[in-house]
Amino acid sequence: MSERENTTLSIVEDVPVPKHLLSTAKFNSPWEQLKWEKSLPQNDRTQARPSSAGKTQSGGLLRSASLSTRRVQRPPPATRPLSNPAEIHRWENIRKTDFLVPPITDPERNAPLSPIKEAILSPKESPTSSPARSPARSPTTSHFKSNRNSMYEVYEKAKVRGVALQRKHWVRLLFEYSLYALLILFVYFVLVGMPLWKGAVWWLYWVVRTKFVIQGGYAITIGLAALYAFLPLLILFEKDPPTIDDSNLDLEKNYSNAKDTALIIPCYKSANIIGPTLKAALKVFPPQNIFVIANGNNETPLDNTEEVCQPYGVNHLWVPVGSKIVAQFAGCYAAKGFENVLLIDDDCALPPNFPIVADRLKGRVKCIGYTIKSVGPDSSKGTFCQQAQDLEYKMSGLQRAFFGKLGSATFPHGAISIWNTEFLKQTFYEHPGFSVSEDWFFGDSCRRLGGRITMCSSVFVETETPTSVFFSGSGSRGGFGEMTIFSQRFKRWNFFFVVGMYYDIKYILTSWKLGWWEIGAKLCVFQEVYETLIYLMAPFMLPISFVVRPEFCGILLGATIGMYIINVIIFNEIHLRKKNERIGYVVLIFYYTFYKIALTVINVVSCYWSLYKYARYFASRHPKVTEDQQAIEVILSLEQDVEGSVSDEEELLRSHSENGNAYKRLTLTRTVPERMEDWPLRPEMEQTGDYSFHSPSWI
Repeated sequence: MSERENTTLSIVEDVPVPKHLLSTAKFNSPWEQLKWEKSLPQNDRTQARPSSAGKTQSGGLLRSASLSTRRVQRPPPATRPLSNPAEIHRWENIRKTDFLVPPITDPERNAPLSPIKEAILSPKESPTSSPARSPARSPTTSHFKSNRNSMYEVYEKAKVRGVALQRKHWVRLLFEYSLYALLILFVYFVLVGMPLWKGAVWWLYWVVRTKFVIQGGYAITIGLAALYAFLPLLILFEKDPPTIDDSNLDLEKNYSNAKDTALIIPCYKSANIIGPTLKAALKVFPPQNIFVIANGNNETPLDNTEEVCQPYGVNHLWVPVGSKIVAQFAGCYAAKGFENVLLIDDDCALPPNFPIVADRLKGRVKCIGYTIKSVGPDSSKGTFCQQAQDLEYKMSGLQRAFFGKLGSATFPHGAISIWNTEFLKQTFYEHPGFSVSEDWFFGDSCRRLGGRITMCSSVFVETETPTSVFFSGSGSRGGFGEMTIFSQRFKRWNFFFVVGMYYDIKYILTSWKLGWWEIGAKLCVFQEVYETLIYLMAPFMLPISFVVRPEFCGILLGATIGMYIINVIIFNEIHLRKKNERIGYVVLIFYYTFYKIALTVINVVSCYWSLYKYARYFASRHPKVTEDQQAIEVILSLEQDVEGSVSDEEELLRSHSENGNAYKRLTLTRTVPERMEDWPLRPEMEQTGDYSFHSPSWI
């Protein structure tokens, strides 16, 4: 009897609780106990407790016949009857397992945990629980299930967020036309003002005419321009990497880096151009590491890109969402097990000695861009316009390399960049999700998360560019397919110039995660703000200045053009000569000058055109990739394909798809190569056209 008085069983089956704890607990009422009981995990654990009375024996296992002599009277719905005793042979099997273990101990006090703590911790992982408590599962299966569970949580949030972001049609119309009205009112009442009052343009004219600020204003403007133009010339491009014929340790390191790096190639209707890209890539990467991610707003592929990929033995994925950033998002999850990912466009041809600089991704460096070059068809120099773009791309690469050494580049070129895989996944949660200028926002998100962006300038990766500035004949290109620079930049590249000022200023004022590297990074970011301000002020300052002081402004304009010509000559004769990449003087002196003037006009006009287009674009709210229900459905489909099973959540996902339509599924084709020893790609393989491989030993 004394034993009964000292120890009392709780109303929860098989969980012994000391009497003094039960009597002092604040859940003594039947309803409070029922609420507490429901909060405990249903672990169905059985405790064997010795007792001198009130017990029965079944199959050798002692089980309490009653919970307590002080049984609490609960409402009938709350009563939970004891389960029927199992058969004897089942109890014998249970006794032979490891499920019945001694009480868990507290590692801090080296004492057994109380039954309540043990019940709460079980069946979750406790501080000292051993793997024998639950059936062993392979790490891969656990990893997949963990990822899927987290993605299902993201999916549920995306569904809620998607509903919250939806605007009714009348709200979108009201938003759009309200912005149009606001722009008109701003132009008249702020800029013009006449005849009600003198507007900002008149006062700007008065200041320039009476206060003699032209000289000082131009001195500051040209001084900053010269600083940003000539400072990058203080560094040189990196040395060329070793060729594939050299038995060099650096090349062996490159092969080692290739094993841990996945090549992701998002593409859209790229069947005509993806072949040469894959042929070049197979000289650097094994086929199992290459993921061609075709995308489009259709359940089935829009062209035969998959058939083109099959002879090369690479992975092909069809993403039924027409978005480059969604394709890249899916590629990160398709490339499971790879520490790094290299993102390239479908028209980028990697050189045979392409350096995979994954070993530089350490510390704060999370992204590395590559310098690129403009080429024509079949890697030719192309038209004068393409050669001018070649010079422009290489100068931009040197500037980014300079600021990468100083702090961080603003962003890597969208054509090619290498990322730490896990960090890139994090950037998708920070990225605003805009499908235009996605590479610029990748850079902004990277810096906000505390990652530096540097450059590898040892090679120039080829990319095909538009053939003319304004007018073009027949032809086609990959990606968005623009055949003129005007279409490429006016309609797409420059769209976020003005909005980008908001993100840049916000970064300069609020982001400090790079430590001392922030100084160089913010100097680089300020350059973008400075250039955009010049584009916005040019339509007012230039006409007014030429009206007030035409001779002086003409001289300054000529001096500015001459300064940039000197800049490109130095760059061409020193930096490009060392890389054997010089541009002809006909293009350099004559065509490039007018090319840059035309680009300046395009940039100025596009800034004001984008202000007009923002009204309709932002009338619809744009979710992040991680808030896009269709994008998350693609990832869940990929997770299911990798794991090879359909879960209850998958069935629920199908049933919850909107409007009764099938949810977005990703189609994954993994080609099993046939010969392994042929990687890296050998010349005879190019001659025969047979690019199949055995699976490498490291896969």
